[in-house]
Amino acid sequence: MNRRQFISRSATALALSSLVGQEAFASLAAAPNKGRIGIQLYSVRDDIPKDVPGTLKKLSQIGFSQIEPYGFNSDKFLNYTMKELSKMAGDLGMVITSTHTGSGLLSEDTNAPEWDFWKKCAEYLKSGGGKYAVQSSLPGGRNLTLDGLKRIATFFNKAGEVCKKGGIKFGFHNHIEELNKVGDEVILEYLIKNTDPALVFFQLDMGHTVRGGGDCYQLLRKYPKRIPMWHASDYHAINKVYTQLGQGSVPYPALFEVAESTGLEILTIEQETNIDAIGACKKDFDYLKQFKWTGVL
Repeated sequence: MNRRQFISRSATALALSSLVGQEAFASLAAAPNKGRIGIQLYSVRDDIPKDVPGTLKKLSQIGFSQIEPYGFNSDKFLNYTMKELSKMAGDLGMVITSTHTGSGLLSEDTNAPEWDFWKKCAEYLKSGGGKYAVQSSLPGGRNLTLDGLKRIATFFNKAGEVCKKGGIKFGFHNHIEELNKVGDEVILEYLIKNTDPALVFFQLDMGHTVRGGGDCYQLLRKYPKRIPMWHASDYHAINKVYTQLGQGSVPYPALFEVAESTGLEILTIEQETNIDAIGACKKDFDYLKQFKWTGVL
């Protein structure tokens, strides 16, 4: 099952998560976890639907200070509202920074009822203390024309306007196809160049970018301040598999050398493998904490 199928099924058939007693959190409900390393909850997609509180507790014990829910298309994540999820995370020393969400292409009239999706998204996200709503996949299909790209850029700017009015920020997370070209234009770069920096930010997924043939380092240097969020994933270009951070082809030491100057604000691990997910996330965390920017050591 691919990620999009997983999110779609999760939105319609969520298992009732088991609850744990208040005493389970008492020893952890102190100061927020140190450092600046977050986790996209899709990384633990097999564990968290079975036990939301227990899985969050394990992530907190690893040291994560931030969480990013996935598939947040209404005020529910696995039967919890954003406010409830924020309270649960806060008791464990973590905060919600952002959420993956998204809609298809909408009309240019932001007063149309269809735009209520983004207006409500802003309301829900703010209720949990989050500030960044991330469109998690490219709207408009894969067989794009240049006119189609222009329409997407317009949509992103409009979504950015609506989110800004609602008190949050709008951004876009890339997959592989955004490294393809439409004519002479790389899709991802076209969107960066043709959206308003005051309204639209980008969350660069490092593993997807490498898999798509892109150069993470050059993108950060070429578009400073436009990519304030990283999805820390890794892909081995020779073996053609996603892997643990530091074991693939993403040049993290070089990337962290320019993290400050290019405007990194939010660092979020997304582990694409799903074998021993908690163990894999801990290895990723331990790899990233060597870099001074993370503030863990």
